[in-house]
Amino acid sequence: MQIKDTKKADILMNLLIERYKAAHIMHERSLNFAIWILGFAIAMFWILLGKTTLIFSQKIVLTIFVVIISFLTKKFLNFIEIGFNKNRMIIVNIEEALGCYKSNLYIEGKALYPEEYKNLYIKKTSHFKVLYLWIWTVTVFLISLIWFEQIIIILRIIKKYFHF
Repeated sequence: MQIKDTKKADILMNLLIERYKAAHIMHERSLNFAIWILGFAIAMFWILLGKTTLIFSQKIVLTIFVVIISFLTKKFLNFIEIGFNKNRMIIVNIEEALGCYKSNLYIEGKALYPEEYKNLYIKKTSHFKVLYLWIWTVTVFLISLIWFEQIIIILRIIKKYFHF
């Protein structure tokens, strides 16, 4: 089957629009989920900062619960990230087919997109890396708050024996 170049360009543009929409939806979904988890964490902080005193077994159960929620959150976000990365590979292929990375095709003396936009593994600005860091930070703070009294006792012992 032969497809005219103009028809190919139309097909590629429509595919690219769909892929861009999918990327935005995946970003939005992951961010909305992370915000929902933050709301849950804020509620837990509020409860733990209140006058509630937890016995040892409650602290263990709550710690296990926080860790499980954190790992499940990471796993859910990771599934979205996998789909996002596959989608990004398709976007780069379409952009290459449209010549977005070729010099002088659209703009005199330069390419429409810089070459580094093709890099699928740029981690400095990774949306998902930031969400993972945020999830683990919230987890550490929640667990620290659950075990705050014990942490203070341990720090006092260390200070006493090591003369800080």
